Amino acid sequence: MKKYRVTNIVFDLGNTLVFFDHSYFFNGLAEREKKLSAAKFKRYIIKNKLDIKLVSGRMNHREFFRKLKKKFDLRIGYSDFIYFYSDVFWENSAMKRLLEKISRIKKYKLFLLSNTDSPHMSFIDKNFPYVRILNKRVLSYKVHMYKPQKKIFRYLLEKHKLNPDNTVLIDDVKDNVKAAASVGMHTIHYVTHKKFMSEFSKILKLK
Repeated sequence: MKKYRVTNIVFDLGNTLVFFDHSYFFNGLAEREKKLSAAKFKRYIIKNKLDIKLVSGRMNHREFFRKLKKKFDLRIGYSDFIYFYSDVFWENSAMKRLLEKISRIKKYKLFLLSNTDSPHMSFIDKNFPYVRILNKRVLSYKVHMYKPQKKIFRYLLEKHKLNPDNTVLIDDVKDNVKAAASVGMHTIHYVTHKKFMSEFSKILKLK
């Protein structure tokens, strides 16, 4: 087996560094609007790939809001809509502690690679300050690429001049892990923190 020394650690964001559940958006808005069906609302967004358009930067959030407001005759204003849209995250305390610890070890370079958009990123940076430790970022909506497209992993490696043999991705989505592995990166599929730490500690020899 080829030996390698990991010096670059790439973190996913949602359900890795912070937890999230988009049903808080759908259900919260439906409760506010009364006549709105959360299930139909969700189906419309997915069927029309509005979520993909947002994270790939092909649609901005005012367009998103206007489209949904017209389709579902929403009474809510834009600011409240964005609040409901963004307030779907909560802290992963175990990962917070790890990130704060690993950031103090100077031999490692830390990166964020996320399928995200501007309101979500702003909300997370404001409410979960530990994420701001990761200031080297590749964000889908800014680069108009998204995981599991292989090109976003290649972009990360080229932009930051990283050797994939020395780089590990931590991500909760299996397809993203497979895509990263296909371009030569080492990977850890984040399912439970305990299992993750077992793999991570072996790679980095943490104590």
